[in-house]
Amino acid sequence: MKKTIALVITAAALLLTSCASSENKNTQKGAGIGALAGAAVGAIIGHQTGNRAQGAAAGALLGAGIGGYAGHRMDQQAKELEKIAETKRTEQGLVTKLKSDILFETGKADLKPAAKANLKEMATIMKKYPENVLAVKGYTDATGSDNTNRTLSQKRADAVKKELTANGMPTTVVSTQGLGPANPVAENTSATGRKQNRRVEIEVTVDESKVPAEKK
Repeated sequence: MKKTIALVITAAALLLTSCASSENKNTQKGAGIGALAGAAVGAIIGHQTGNRAQGAAAGALLGAGIGGYAGHRMDQQAKELEKIAETKRTEQGLVTKLKSDILFETGKADLKPAAKANLKEMATIMKKYPENVLAVKGYTDATGSDNTNRTLSQKRADAVKKELTANGMPTTVVSTQGLGPANPVAENTSATGRKQNRRVEIEVTVDESKVPAEKK
């Protein structure tokens, strides 16, 4: 029985991969993840109805379709956001990075007027994708105490969330976290490196239950 389920998942993933071009790797990843999730749910339903393998088969195909479409939508969103901020696609979704010197005055957590305009544009884009789940993470350089940096980074992440939700993003899908000097992207020994480490990142993932039906 387990072999049957594994084969169904593999077949569904391969089917979608063969239909996609090399430019759609992230869409393929979404299809694969969707197939696995769909197969698991389908197997449970199948078990309840007396045919676990058949349920896994149906779930894998349905999940792959949803996952692939969700990946395609994430690709589209990344293209729109990269016009405003540094944005990269990941296996889980995407990360858009906002440099803190563009957002805030040194040591402050009040958004600059230009930053508010930028975040308004981002919210306008993100609202088109109701499946979005956002994690806003604030970071600082290593200058100053760890406690001060964590407090400042939390306030900055909260300020970004406040602006996004003021422009239409549901508060329930946006979380914040102040991480201070954790996870540096450059050395803290130079002014250039410290500037890169002072940032706010918005990680975007997907709630596949909220992905709109694909238009035929």
